[in-house]
Amino acid sequence: MTRQTTSIINKSFQVKDKYDILTFDTHERYQTQLCKTGHNFYSFRYKDCKKWDTSYGDIPDNHYVLPENSIPSATDFDFILSQSKFGQFQAAHSINQHLRLPVVSLEHTLPIPSWPEQQVETFRRMAGDLNVFISEYSVGRWNMNCDNRVIHHSVDTKLFKPSDVEKNGKILSVVNDFASRDYCCNYSGWQRITEGLDVKLLGNNPGLSKPAKDIHELASEYQQASVFLNTSTVSPVPTSLLEAMSCGCAVVSTATCMIPEIIENGVNGFISNDEEELKSYIKDLLDNSKLRRSVGEAARKTILDNFSEEKFINNWNEIFDLAYGMKK
Repeated sequence: MTRQTTSIINKSFQVKDKYDILTFDTHERYQTQLCKTGHNFYSFRYKDCKKWDTSYGDIPDNHYVLPENSIPSATDFDFILSQSKFGQFQAAHSINQHLRLPVVSLEHTLPIPSWPEQQVETFRRMAGDLNVFISEYSVGRWNMNCDNRVIHHSVDTKLFKPSDVEKNGKILSVVNDFASRDYCCNYSGWQRITEGLDVKLLGNNPGLSKPAKDIHELASEYQQASVFLNTSTVSPVPTSLLEAMSCGCAVVSTATCMIPEIIENGVNGFISNDEEELKSYIKDLLDNSKLRRSVGEAARKTILDNFSEEKFINNWNEIFDLAYGMKK
């Protein structure tokens, strides 16, 4: 069975209901959302690459992990999905010397501020046949001379949802490799902001914290938290921030990257780049249950309106149809 699409102006072509997509392990919950498009995803693995960590989400039935440096000859792949310019794109380019497939380049991250312009320009030249970013802010920061498309994150709002459970009076943050990624996650700022406050940190941080044992425990932690704190400085939009908002948690965050486009200060969360102001917002929320409730309800509505799975799946299926149309 096929369906017809006219996504390319003045051109129509037959598309498949289910594509075979060669990709790489990246962000477990993002990849889980991608798998809801219904296609088959095959993770290519190479030495020292990122590998799926099941503590952040089980591998969906339509996501297959390939043996290291192995591509099954029996599978007629339709295109390649690279999700990072930091290793994956180079691997995809190498694989494509043999497969000759369209490459969809998705970029989750931003150029590192300390990079010299020459290094940024090298990464800008890593363009696929289709190029996707997770925010308009990312498009501007990469400033690539190509056709750029934006697909915002989605959240499983049936899993990450509000609960009647009593709030625990704690400030929750969810970050992996927090201290080692101080340049983008702002661990030092988080320490200053939370000094003297009752906090709970989740994530893979040896000596500091462990991740939630599974995704259901993570959702429960968001639901119980009185306040969720994000201190990122170089991230278009942290998934944990969106998940917390989806759970109706009152959020406090740095006002960086795409975040001011999502959070209206004092309405569906609180944002600032002043640490003392962030601390005062946290204290106000801890002291005022009515304020926490109204901000959390508005946060939940923001996710339902702007980060729905339906919109995410439709947008990605359009990209996948376009990529298949490029296959020779």
